[in-house]
Amino acid sequence: MRKKRIRNKYSYYARILFAISFTLLLYGLFLDYNTNHHLIDPITDVITTNNTSDNTIHIETVEDNEDIQEPVVEDTPIIEERSQSNKVLTIEEANNNLREELQNKYSIIIKYGEETRGYSVAGISTEIITDSSVINSQLVRLKQALSVYPEGMFREIKNGGIPLTIMLVNKFEDNSVTGVTDSSYTDAIISISAAYAFEDSFYHESYHYIERYLFKKGANYNTWDSLNPPEFQGWGTIDGTLSYSNTFLSTSPFVNNYAQTEASEDRASTFEYMMAPSKASCLNNGNIVWRKAKLLADTIDLVLSTVSPDETEYWERFL
Repeated sequence: MRKKRIRNKYSYYARILFAISFTLLLYGLFLDYNTNHHLIDPITDVITTNNTSDNTIHIETVEDNEDIQEPVVEDTPIIEERSQSNKVLTIEEANNNLREELQNKYSIIIKYGEETRGYSVAGISTEIITDSSVINSQLVRLKQALSVYPEGMFREIKNGGIPLTIMLVNKFEDNSVTGVTDSSYTDAIISISAAYAFEDSFYHESYHYIERYLFKKGANYNTWDSLNPPEFQGWGTIDGTLSYSNTFLSTSPFVNNYAQTEASEDRASTFEYMMAPSKASCLNNGNIVWRKAKLLADTIDLVLSTVSPDETEYWERFL
């Protein structure tokens, strides 16, 4: 009887140990499966790799309530690239590949790093970008910004006689400058500072480039000033109570203070708001800014063959 009780006791413990082992085995399998099949976190799981008399210069500066920031790259969506031989590319090689992709697709020229050394515009010197990660960040943002324009639009403007060069710089000597467009009827250079939000600056400066082509093709904005309210004292006279960025009133006749400096900056600033990710209430149907935006969109539709009045372009989605 005693031996039987001992055997029963050992059998009992053996069953417990077996149950524990089986549970641990199942848990281990679960962890292994979960590790290999979780959803990718885009932040933590992406692998990173190490001149003429008709020139017009448009300079965009920040509003008084905006601060300069050091170029940042922590949210840069750098993706590991491989060559056809399956060799992992360096970040410099990846940057050059991305540059070539954009140049070929949009018929533009892109310069960065040492290629921009010594560049100055309107007496304002620039500082080159020395960090390849910052260059990558700017190139990725440029790719995203260009993707919302109609296919072939920049090629049409180039073929129409105004080729575009985009200069990616670290910052301007004047820290308040975010971007500059230096254009004529035969050439255009857009320079963008890495110290500010890329998209806002590029959308603003790209409109100056588009407008240069509109004027070359015979378009005009002779009725633009008539859209302003009687209380507006004239270009260059800034009244903050008339700016949407100050009041957030949908009836504001200008999107921001900078739009009041001159008519061309009013148009470029309005276009910038038309390209924003969300709609500002000043773009509600019937408001002064809406009427300005509608005139911009209609003029672009009339001149550019790559822009169709039958299609809603990105900048028309709020109209």
